[in-house]
Amino acid sequence: MKIKIVVISVSILFAVPLIAIAWNSYQLINTYRNIPAEQLKPDQVISIGNALHRDTEDVLRYLSLPVFRQASGLLGIDVIEIKPEILFAAKHYPELAGFDRPKRYMISFQNSAEARGTGGILGAYAIIEVNRGKLEVIKASSNVGLQHLTTLPIKHSDEYFELYGNNPGIWQNANLSPHFPYGAMNYLELWRLQTGERLDGFIATDPIALSYFLKAIRTVTLPDGFQITSENVVEETLKTAYKRYEDDNMARKEFLVTIMKSTFSQLLSKNFSIRKMPHALSESIQENRLLLYTSNKSTQKENEITRLGGSLNKKNDNDYRVVIQNTDASKLDYYLDREVDIETLTCSPNPTTQVTIYLKNRVVNAQDLPAYVLTRADKGKPKELVTGQHRFKVFIYGPYKSQLIGGSLGSGKDGNARIGAERERPIFIEDIDLAPDGSEVIVAQFKGGTGQITVTTQPLVRPEIVKIKDNC
Repeated sequence: MKIKIVVISVSILFAVPLIAIAWNSYQLINTYRNIPAEQLKPDQVISIGNALHRDTEDVLRYLSLPVFRQASGLLGIDVIEIKPEILFAAKHYPELAGFDRPKRYMISFQNSAEARGTGGILGAYAIIEVNRGKLEVIKASSNVGLQHLTTLPIKHSDEYFELYGNNPGIWQNANLSPHFPYGAMNYLELWRLQTGERLDGFIATDPIALSYFLKAIRTVTLPDGFQITSENVVEETLKTAYKRYEDDNMARKEFLVTIMKSTFSQLLSKNFSIRKMPHALSESIQENRLLLYTSNKSTQKENEITRLGGSLNKKNDNDYRVVIQNTDASKLDYYLDREVDIETLTCSPNPTTQVTIYLKNRVVNAQDLPAYVLTRADKGKPKELVTGQHRFKVFIYGPYKSQLIGGSLGSGKDGNARIGAERERPIFIEDIDLAPDGSEVIVAQFKGGTGQITVTTQPLVRPEIVKIKDNC
């Protein structure tokens, strides 16, 4: 206890210059906020951003000191973990927050019970407007009414269409790629074609991220008195709602929209803990549950270097990722366990690495699940279809410019393996059919990759367990 008191006391002493820097930034923002937008020149907007960037760098320099790291640890906050994202946000805050003109963004609330490359399908969405830092919700809706197209006039690469087919015009399939900018561009174009409106950017999040933010918001009370908390929001939105509204899917969708609207209301009224909000942001960003795309090309180029950008980066590293694609239109990814084991088999100059994926369908009593959850809308269903059987594709990505040298199903079954590539990263692909309580193992081997092994996790419901054994 005494140690904690000493740490906090010393932190307060060191915090004096930090507070001074923060106050300077606050005054700077307010000064320019009072200048009419029509009088604000583009170079002034850039100047504000550069000044905020410098001030933020100074703040983070202080926060990186051991005494601050310890103190922030006591509070459950470590902003240094998201330093690149914070610096990007500071530099481009005037632009993104609409200092020069009001900016409009679409927010997708991804339903990760039906997996897609960036997390899950668009279950609900909101159109927000930001004008000089003030946020307004223009529209909040379920995915009902979003019009599907057979094709989109977007010039994706040949490899994109080889991997995902020519169907990004279907809203549920717009984000098949784990490269978030692809999905964001698809969504924005779909919205433009449907409404004629060109939006300034796209944001994606999910119920798990919402659970983190609810730790700061505490409780969201719906109009009927039902309370949504950090403890129940994931289960209520991705599991229980399907049972509660089994006979009225439209009511279920409206329930989700009501949660979204009520959460926004709490945020806009500033009814939340400022102390806990940075932790929610940090968790969401680190788990790839908060993603941003901006239509400004130069800003987006900088954004893609950060985790906010959700990029399938082209860089010489040793990064792997496993992506689940739901192919039966069910909501069974709520019950899917994933473990990724990575082990180096041979070392430099051209190391060989083995990736082993363990998959488990946690459904036990399938007869208790609603029909909507158990949907099988896929083509080529198995002759003997077991209730609760889940079909999906598994994409195993190797590092940039590495080589896929082999892959197989650990069970010894005849799979439907194929290979592909995306953004110069090789992919081993398998179709999987898992019966209730069923399991499967997939093994793939890659040659290449430099540096420390990392895994970029696809943000689904159940946490992805990662084990790395680097023998080099």
